[in-house]
Amino acid sequence: MIDNYIKQQQNIIQQVKDSIHQGQHQLSILEMRTDYENDDAICLASLAFPPKDIAQIISKEIIAPLKSLDDKHFYYSSELLHLTIKNIRTVHNPPLFKNKDVVKVHELFTQITPKFQSFTFHFEGLILFPTSVSLVGYCDETLGKLVQALDLGLKEIGVPDNKKYISDTVFFGNMTLCRLTHEPSSLFQKKVKELESIYIGEMRLTEISLIICNAVCHPKTKSIRYL
Repeated sequence: MIDNYIKQQQNIIQQVKDSIHQGQHQLSILEMRTDYENDDAICLASLAFPPKDIAQIISKEIIAPLKSLDDKHFYYSSELLHLTIKNIRTVHNPPLFKNKDVVKVHELFTQITPKFQSFTFHFEGLILFPTSVSLVGYCDETLGKLVQALDLGLKEIGVPDNKKYISDTVFFGNMTLCRLTHEPSSLFQKKVKELESIYIGEMRLTEISLIICNAVCHPKTKSIRYL
């Protein structure tokens, strides 16, 4: 039996896909770039990193087939793959946050995240956004409660999340696998469609990190604050 929150996540994801298809989405979408690795626009977000076995499956079953069709896009290596738990400030140059904001956010997250028991993400299905390809992570309502608590706290400390979402009550895990550098070919889009319902596996979330990094979480721009 499918958990009710997962059903809500599935509905939201379908809404996202429909809005993208119709060109009517109001989501925060990163502008397409030609060089993501060396991009110095940075963000502030809380992330989780997948275990090696899951990262390897993703690389083999999804990234490799897409890369074989067009290797000019930016594909995440196993070491760069990450799951966004909560955005705080979107990618921008200059940054849309100051050092004092990071200190306040770190203190807030340290207070809130331990109150939520660890939970499991089930990675299944792809979304082709206008400038990226993402793997979906489903989970129970613990994620929703965590995100809403963080949202409330961020507003109270004066550093609200500046990203646009399709829902403010239902959230899903989002792991970007590929950043597009140009319009994807029909073959590329067809392959994403073929892999649209692929099941990858499970990940037990036990650690969340507050990260400063660029859009692809490249080590040369990454600064980690463990929670």
